Amino acid sequence: MYDQQLVGGLGAPGRRDDGPEPDFVTWLLYLDCADDPARFGALARWWYDETCRMLLPYVEPAGAVRAAVSLTAFEQDASGRGRRRRPAYWADALTAECRQVSARWFDIDPGATVSELDVLLDRFPGSRHVRLQISVGFEGRPGRLPLVVPALVELARRSGDAADPTYGEIVVNAGSPAPATMLDVVLGRDPESSAAASRVRLRGYEWVTICPRELADRLGGPERLRASGAFAEVYPLRHGGVLLRATDDPADYRGDRVRAVFRALAPVLPPGRPGLLPTVPPVDSAMLSAVPGVLTGDPGGHDLSRIVFADARDADLADRHLALGPAAGQRTAGGAALN
Repeated sequence: MYDQQLVGGLGAPGRRDDGPEPDFVTWLLYLDCADDPARFGALARWWYDETCRMLLPYVEPAGAVRAAVSLTAFEQDASGRGRRRRPAYWADALTAECRQVSARWFDIDPGATVSELDVLLDRFPGSRHVRLQISVGFEGRPGRLPLVVPALVELARRSGDAADPTYGEIVVNAGSPAPATMLDVVLGRDPESSAAASRVRLRGYEWVTICPRELADRLGGPERLRASGAFAEVYPLRHGGVLLRATDDPADYRGDRVRAVFRALAPVLPPGRPGLLPTVPPVDSAMLSAVPGVLTGDPGGHDLSRIVFADARDADLADRHLALGPAAGQRTAGGAALN
């Protein structure tokens, strides 16, 4: 229904240098079914159609000028030789050699709720694992984020029911290092190894987290997760996993709410104490005096305030204060600051 012919060139509106950062959301779902071409193809087509059905009304409201759209596919054959092409339809991009396919809506009518919509399917090299990603921008549209967030959460519920995912998350107003998770980055885990073990160890935790069935069982199932008090919503998924929403409003996901989610999920998180990322620029860099507005010890532009800096194996997690990492742009002393 929504696999319309896509035309137009690549492009996207740029970010303003003045004023507050615009709102943005990254929606992510990870699957491990690419070794079953029939099931994978059906899911990929269904997901794209459902994404368009639920989100295009925010891009092209009634009476608005149609947005420009671009579809790009990247294919790689068995020898490793790759090629980029522009298929006319999403379904046409889902070939046996498809490595990545993306659709982008841009030059969107000023009256639309969102300023930009990107949809991405990305297969991990030589693996059955797949990343599905949606990025939504609100450039020049302050206050409109709450209009779209419920649809993104509902899309996560529906996709989780359909797909039996290995992991998923919704990240609001914070950068995502996908295909790695932020927890992967601070623990030094590469995304391929993290994905391969995603039914053994939970890859991360965010405002919305999707936990696969194997790990949901180890956590005691939906009832025990509800009883933890860490989540505003515990939604059982059809294949046995759970969707966990930490707070009603994503702006409230900070501080003790992050700590509560970490404590509830600690039994299935990977071991290790997170480490701070290299600062950008380095603390002693001459750039600090040469570039106006650069903060000493900015942690790479990443928001680590949603990461607990403790080992999930520690026995005293319930009894002690758990430090969080620095927020993006937070000034740090000597390149290290925990909250």
